[in-house]
Amino acid sequence: QAVLLLFGFFSQRALNLYMGAELVGMNGVISNVISMLSVTELGVSTAIVFHLYSALENKDEAKIASLMNLYRKAYYIFAAVVMAIGLILLPFIHLFMENDRYSVGYIRILYLLWLLRTALSYLFTYKKSLLFADQKEYVSTISTILANILSYSAIIIFVTYTGKYLPALVFAIIAELVINFSISVYVDKKYPFLVKRKKEKVSKNMIRILVKDIKNIFITKLSQNILTCTDNLIISGFINVVMVGLYSNYSLITNSINCIMVALSSSIQPTIGHMFTEKDHEKNFLVVRQLTFLFFMILSVVGVGLITLTNRFIADVWLGEEYLLSWPVLLIAVFVCLAKCFGLPLLISMEAGGLFIHERNLAIITAVVNLGVSLALVVPLGISGVLLGTLASYLIQLFYRMYVFFSKYVKQGLKVYMKDLLAYVLCFVPELAVTYIIVDCIYTGTILSFLLCFVICIVFVTAVNILIYHKTWRFRSVLDMIRGFLRKENETADNNN
Repeated sequence: QAVLLLFGFFSQRALNLYMGAELVGMNGVISNVISMLSVTELGVSTAIVFHLYSALENKDEAKIASLMNLYRKAYYIFAAVVMAIGLILLPFIHLFMENDRYSVGYIRILYLLWLLRTALSYLFTYKKSLLFADQKEYVSTISTILANILSYSAIIIFVTYTGKYLPALVFAIIAELVINFSISVYVDKKYPFLVKRKKEKVSKNMIRILVKDIKNIFITKLSQNILTCTDNLIISGFINVVMVGLYSNYSLITNSINCIMVALSSSIQPTIGHMFTEKDHEKNFLVVRQLTFLFFMILSVVGVGLITLTNRFIADVWLGEEYLLSWPVLLIAVFVCLAKCFGLPLLISMEAGGLFIHERNLAIITAVVNLGVSLALVVPLGISGVLLGTLASYLIQLFYRMYVFFSKYVKQGLKVYMKDLLAYVLCFVPELAVTYIIVDCIYTGTILSFLLCFVICIVFVTAVNILIYHKTWRFRSVLDMIRGFLRKENETADNNN
């Protein structure tokens, strides 16, 4: 993730400086449009992965093969549907992003390449889900890192030295296709029974269960898509595509943090999924508290760093002062990031527990709130109004999941968990205030002073957290987890040697 973060910033810088904020904004809008087109897939992946946990636990090759065969057929259909609907929208795509720099023909070619990239990804990426469910996601992660490095490198080289972006996108499509095909071959070799059982069919009872789960998950994922993919469309429609480009620089930073936290939660989720099959609610309750504390230790540092350093980074290190947005936009964007990431422990626990029906109701509510608040506030408040709608939605998600998980599933600990969250907030606010004052006194506008402030944010906030929580069982449990991980890594290295 650190490697991707570095390459992502360099490629975004090249796009801004050599192609303009308009192209960055168009990329953001097109990405959102295609995400909305992908609603046909919503729910299938989550439902099948959930049932793969028990099949892998029991080493039931027939069930694993039948689920993956169904998965393959579904994704082939999704690829065709996304491509077909995308082509129908092709003549109208320029209406979503009026600008003075790029022609209608250019916008359509750009959109068509993004559409092709998405449709082709469905042909092989479904096999990555088996690696995920079997706690071997590191294999697909390596392939994803490689594909993204090649894609970012192509953007940097083509845009910087030729002033052209479309060839870089073509190169990225080819690179991703080759790497995804390689992963597909790897999965077939790792699980040879998949090839032998290519005609294995899912039982009628399992189909009924899957259909029921998918119905609940589909509404959830659709509503989540509306929540995450409408901000750029609203900003583009009510303001302009240039503002989408400027905001994309901020969202690149916050989304990079979110990707790191999602990667962390994704690496944990299969373990949680297998653990939840034991139905030990007392253990599940403690695990969620432990995970939330771990996320607090990370996100408190992240939040303080983002608020104190983002504008300084954009103005003095990365792009320039002309790419800055207002202080309220930064503040709300960071709070959106923190609210989204802080809800991940509960989200993976809800999915591991199979609580899909509760997520459906929540997703509908948050999508309506997001659209309603964003549309009501975009004219008087601009981008800040759109982000306030998103923030309200993520806060609703957090508190609703708390209620469902602790009151309906483990049936204990809601007040305890709320006290945990309140304590984390009361700890974060003074940490932010003190760090901001320190950074304001030290920062001089140079890269050296920026790096010094960056280190101060990490060291000071971490030290305060350790000072406050070092005697608690949550802190000791996180230390034990880290020691266990390091011990396992050392044993693996010794065995390899």
